[in-house]
Amino acid sequence: MRTTKVIAFSVPPEFEDEIQKHARAEHRTISEYIREAVRQYMTIREFEQTQQTVSKRLKKKGLKPSSVETVLSSLRKRS
Repeated sequence: MRTTKVIAFSVPPEFEDEIQKHARAEHRTISEYIREAVRQYMTIREFEQTQQTVSKRLKKKGLKPSSVETVLSSLRKRS
Protein backbone atom coordinates (compact mmCIF):
# COMPACT_ATOMS: atom_id res chain seq x y z
CA MET A 1 0.00 0.00 0.00
CA ARG A 2 1.31 3.45 -0.95
CA THR A 3 2.14 5.94 1.76
CA THR A 4 1.98 8.81 -0.71
CA LYS A 5 -0.61 10.28 -3.05
CA VAL A 6 -0.01 11.26 -6.63
CA ILE A 7 -1.05 14.79 -7.60
CA ALA A 8 -0.93 15.76 -11.25
CA PHE A 9 -0.64 19.35 -12.43
CA SER A 10 0.33 21.02 -15.66
CA VAL A 11 3.10 23.50 -16.42
CA PRO A 12 4.33 25.06 -19.64
CA PRO A 13 7.14 23.04 -21.30
CA GLU A 14 9.80 25.66 -20.57
CA PHE A 15 8.82 25.64 -16.88
CA GLU A 16 9.17 21.87 -16.81
CA ASP A 17 12.66 22.25 -18.29
CA GLU A 18 13.56 24.71 -15.51
CA ILE A 19 12.20 22.39 -12.82
CA GLN A 20 14.19 19.46 -14.21
CA LYS A 21 17.35 21.56 -14.47
CA HIS A 22 17.08 22.74 -10.85
CA ALA A 23 16.19 19.28 -9.54
CA ARG A 24 19.20 17.75 -11.30
CA ALA A 25 21.48 20.50 -9.96
CA GLU A 26 20.36 19.60 -6.42
CA HIS A 27 20.57 15.84 -7.08
CA ARG A 28 16.87 15.43 -6.33
CA THR A 29 13.97 13.81 -8.07
CA ILE A 30 11.36 16.13 -9.50
CA SER A 31 8.97 14.93 -6.79
CA GLU A 32 11.45 15.79 -4.03
CA TYR A 33 12.11 19.18 -5.59
CA ILE A 34 8.40 20.02 -5.94
CA ARG A 35 7.61 18.79 -2.40
CA GLU A 36 10.32 21.05 -0.96
CA ALA A 37 9.12 24.01 -3.04
CA VAL A 38 5.55 23.52 -1.81
CA ARG A 39 6.74 23.14 1.81
CA GLN A 40 8.67 26.40 1.57
CA TYR A 41 5.75 28.18 -0.07
CA MET A 42 3.37 27.05 2.68
CA THR A 43 5.83 28.13 5.39
CA ILE A 44 6.18 31.58 3.81
CA ARG A 45 2.40 31.97 3.46
CA GLU A 46 1.90 30.93 7.09
CA PHE A 47 4.51 33.47 8.19
CA GLU A 48 2.87 36.22 6.11
CA GLN A 49 -0.54 35.42 7.57
CA THR A 50 0.91 35.56 11.09
CA GLN A 51 2.50 38.93 10.28
CA GLN A 52 -0.85 40.26 9.06
CA THR A 53 -2.62 39.05 12.19
CA VAL A 54 -0.01 40.60 14.48
CA SER A 55 -0.07 43.88 12.53
CA LYS A 56 -3.86 44.08 12.84
CA ARG A 57 -3.69 43.42 16.58
CA LEU A 58 -0.97 46.03 17.04
CA LYS A 59 -2.95 48.56 15.04
CA LYS A 60 -6.04 47.96 17.21
CA LYS A 61 -3.90 48.72 20.27
CA GLY A 62 -2.43 51.80 18.63
CA LEU A 63 1.05 50.34 18.36
CA LYS A 64 3.48 50.25 15.45
CA PRO A 65 5.78 47.33 14.67
CA SER A 66 8.77 49.62 15.18
CA SER A 67 7.68 50.39 18.74
CA VAL A 68 7.46 46.67 19.46
CA GLU A 69 11.00 46.22 18.12
CA THR A 70 12.22 49.02 20.41
CA VAL A 71 10.63 47.36 23.45
CA LEU A 72 12.00 43.93 22.53
CA SER A 73 15.45 45.36 21.94
CA SER A 74 15.51 47.01 25.37
CA LEU A 75 14.28 43.81 27.03
CA ARG A 76 17.01 41.79 25.29
CA LYS A 77 19.65 44.20 26.56
CA ARG A 78 18.48 43.60 30.15
CA SER A 79 18.95 39.83 29.84
